[in-house]
Amino acid sequence: MSGPRLVPAPSPAVRRRALRAALGRLGRPLRVLAEDVGGISGPIDLVAVDPAGRVVAVLVDLDVSGGLTLVGRALAERADLAPRVDDWRKLAPELALAADAGVECVLVSADFAPATMAAVSAAGPGLTPMRIRFVAQPGAASPRALLERPGVEPEPPRTPAAEPTPLRAVFRTGLGEAELASRT
Repeated sequence: MSGPRLVPAPSPAVRRRALRAALGRLGRPLRVLAEDVGGISGPIDLVAVDPAGRVVAVLVDLDVSGGLTLVGRALAERADLAPRVDDWRKLAPELALAADAGVECVLVSADFAPATMAAVSAAGPGLTPMRIRFVAQPGAASPRALLERPGVEPEPPRTPAAEPTPLRAVFRTGLGEAELASRT
């Protein structure tokens, strides 16, 4: 029997189910409110709320473009959803949405190009890129989604640095004040 192995992305419904489970393992539990919601830029895969009452829109794009289109979609969705949060608070007070928490977008892609990461950084807080991989486990009916922050790779162990060699002067020595004054 073999161990877990990477597999291609499953259908959108199976992908969302696996994504829900993976989001719950990130240390910040998200309560999913809706799946496959129509957004201003296209479908929003998941709409959730975090423990602080902040609305979180999860956008998935598994295209090989490096995730750059996700940044534009996320900015459009944040701008579109933010003014609606107050209405949602009135319509469904049991959701415990925070009044001025804003909207966060989690960007899920197979990979993120350097240009995408630069755009995420320039956009400021509220955009969280997550790299996704799907793993088939022996005996499991559906693949499991693994999420990781891009650029947050475990650092290899460092070898202790050797004692630094003393620096040697490489300048000419023996110059007197007269020689130094004549060169300025």
